[in-house]
Amino acid sequence: MKLNRKVLVGALLALSLTAQASLACTVIAVGKKASVDGSAMITHNDDSRTANSRLYIVPEADWPEGSMRPIVKDQHGYPGEQQKLDETPQVKHTYRYFSSRYSFMNEKGVAMSEATNGVDDTDERALKVKQIMEKDAVGSLDAWSLQDIALERASTAREAVKVMGEMVEKHGFYDASETMPITDGNEVWIFEVYGNGIWAAWRMPDDHIFVAANRARLRNLNLDDKENVMACPDIVDFAVKNGFVDAKKVDRKNFSPADVYCPSTELYAMRREWRVLSLIAPSKTFDANAMELPMSIVPDKKVSVQDIFTITGDWYADTPYDLSKGPAAGPWGNPIRFANSSKTKPDSTWERSINMMRTCYVHIAQVRGDLPEEIRGISWFGYGASDTTYITPLWPIMKKLPDFYNTGDRFHPYDSKSGWWVNTRVQEIAGLHYQDARKDIHAARDEKLQPLYVLTPMVQDKAAELIKAGKRDEAVSLITDFAYANAVDFNQRWQTLGDVLLGKYALGYVNFKTTPYPQEWNDFIGYGPITRPAK
Repeated sequence: MKLNRKVLVGALLALSLTAQASLACTVIAVGKKASVDGSAMITHNDDSRTANSRLYIVPEADWPEGSMRPIVKDQHGYPGEQQKLDETPQVKHTYRYFSSRYSFMNEKGVAMSEATNGVDDTDERALKVKQIMEKDAVGSLDAWSLQDIALERASTAREAVKVMGEMVEKHGFYDASETMPITDGNEVWIFEVYGNGIWAAWRMPDDHIFVAANRARLRNLNLDDKENVMACPDIVDFAVKNGFVDAKKVDRKNFSPADVYCPSTELYAMRREWRVLSLIAPSKTFDANAMELPMSIVPDKKVSVQDIFTITGDWYADTPYDLSKGPAAGPWGNPIRFANSSKTKPDSTWERSINMMRTCYVHIAQVRGDLPEEIRGISWFGYGASDTTYITPLWPIMKKLPDFYNTGDRFHPYDSKSGWWVNTRVQEIAGLHYQDARKDIHAARDEKLQPLYVLTPMVQDKAAELIKAGKRDEAVSLITDFAYANAVDFNQRWQTLGDVLLGKYALGYVNFKTTPYPQEWNDFIGYGPITRPAK
């Protein structure tokens, strides 16, 4: 591993100003032969606590020869928070791409997502790994810079893996470990970076579905399979040198970098993995308390965008872990859980579901590799928790985005002109009478989403025809007008929906008609007649 000497300076600064991504995201990857329409998909429930949720399109650009690209700490924070750690030679041309808390798709149809990984503090080896790979990590890259650079430069998923791998080897990685699904519609790669200059990547079979939930997932890799596995040259040597593995026990044809560099069996992560695998393959029996789960599986049936969107809004309904049950859900079955802490039981917590209160946005990238690159990638995007939000199709080549995408966010006062606040308002009002309110929300979004699921690929196909006929500008205009109009319409619907829900469920009533607490709730909390004490 060769690191730029300037990285050391960056490392010292980074370590003193650490702002690691929250251990909070869930990602899913769907191979093209596992979907109903032949598209590959990746998802990201971005559950960041410190999220600048505004959505932008970063334009393509040409750069003078000899230009240098700055490597900046937390590139997607707020203006003035970024700090330059290093720089790398700029390429002649950089691609257009979507940027929010994380960047997720470029104009070539390359899409990616991320989940930040934790290390179990379970034994002496794990503690040593955490010290070297996280606390003592040397480098100037974090997840934000790494993904930005890949989307600026890569025209395929395989190329994105190579770009990120080369950058990590050259500049090092100081942030917490990351799992990053990547697709271009033809291939799906799972890229993992573990800290320092160590990384690995695996090509998922086309008929499989993958899930990661804040735990490194790459296991049982054949490092000699150059077609389907890539890794840094010293992925084994670094582990042996630092005492993570015994050189005599290393098998290059069955190497598990996740266990070596980021060991974790926490139910915080694995319960969500179990849930996704169980939902896509109910015929199989997975243990909810297993110490290991498969990286990916063949689903029982091929899945759609709608199927995946439903999974991103899951809270373990109808399982022993159902968050809509019990006293913490209140009388109306609200599965949302706020951060939990206890002075007497510091390790206590709620079950961690995919759907949660602090979800910044949900993103489902749907990419058809057989279409022209400009329009092959659809970004189905929505703000807030999946169960109470909507998704609408966007393309990186759009000429413009509606203003509500880059107006306000959770760290600024409520603003009705902000897309994030409009969706958050609906999410919060739903808590007044959750199980009934979510039915209203789903009815409102399904009324528009169901035809949109049908219309969107039709518009995409028409745009492809225009591009093949040499009418690219017409194709871009078609895509822009279609996506812009639907985004605006959904935002307006959600503004109205917030008013409707507030009026319907205000003051503990339903349309101002008495709604007594369920009997089981009354029995639990205790109640009785109000009487004067006997004299």
